[in-house]
Amino acid sequence: MKLEEIFTFENIYLSYKHCRKGKQHKGEVIRFEINLAMNIYKIIEEITTRKYKLGKYKQFLIYEPKERLIEALPFKDRVVVRCFCDYSLKPKLEKRLIYDNVACQKGKGINFAIQRLHLFLKKEYRKKGSNQFYFLKCDIKKYFPSINHTILLKLLEKLDFSLDEIWMIQKLIQEQPNNVNKGLPLGNQSSQWFALFYLNGIDRLIKERLQVKHYIRYMDDMILIHCEKAFLKDCKTKIEEMCRKNLDLNLNEKTQIGCVQNGIDFLGYRHIVKENGKIIVKLRQSSKKRMKKHLKTIDKLYEKKIVDEKYVYERKNAFYNHVKKTQESKKFIEKVHPKM
Repeated sequence: MKLEEIFTFENIYLSYKHCRKGKQHKGEVIRFEINLAMNIYKIIEEITTRKYKLGKYKQFLIYEPKERLIEALPFKDRVVVRCFCDYSLKPKLEKRLIYDNVACQKGKGINFAIQRLHLFLKKEYRKKGSNQFYFLKCDIKKYFPSINHTILLKLLEKLDFSLDEIWMIQKLIQEQPNNVNKGLPLGNQSSQWFALFYLNGIDRLIKERLQVKHYIRYMDDMILIHCEKAFLKDCKTKIEEMCRKNLDLNLNEKTQIGCVQNGIDFLGYRHIVKENGKIIVKLRQSSKKRMKKHLKTIDKLYEKKIVDEKYVYERKNAFYNHVKKTQESKKFIEKVHPKM
């Protein structure tokens, strides 16, 4: 597609509406919409004449579930990125991903990932007749900061993107803070799509060459289920080799092979297959500690009138929805239930 076909007034306007959700009170959003039509036409002109440059990234740290550096673009650029993702990246990349690549896509996400994992565990249990089968959990070391720009661009250039689209893709990948030649900003929607696609070769290796039926990937967290431990050891070797040679990536220390009866840590939960085939879900110990700490903080902030009832309700409701799917004690569930 040409840039003129992607960045139409209508497409940019719809992208603006998506980007402003929940942020109507922000100063940069208000300033953008005061002269909305003019700002949209300015974006169209800058892009179609190829004078467009990304704004300065705002950097800040988050500490849950672990320390991460978030790099966020100004509102105008987030609108541009949203538009390009929705009308170029998504249509072309989504159809090339395997079904069980489950992060950051409509109709998928954490609940979908857990349902697929449980389906695979039940199928393997019926096949084996017991809970004495195995999983391989692979995790990439510092995934987003380690994505190689040159390799990513070569992979994308093999697809049916036009020269116009490649120009924008190069801009999104290479115009970064400190002019680094590795890594993608965690705050960009485009980074999510690039990260989903970057490991597509690993997905194909596992599903097509190794013929693993029960495999799921949530961004860089990969779970393989199989009845033979030796087979999974061979899979691990081949995955490590392809990551290192083809993608300039390494598996981290969390990569492991284990028995499903001891539980699989995946997406904040521990999934355990019992002798009778029943799957129970527990909170990870680290999640419990973190949640209790947050609850105490929220209560203190409310007491000091720093946050209002709506904020407390929303936060506790989020915790409750996370806990209610598990086998945790009734006492703990009642503690996080958002009763005001």
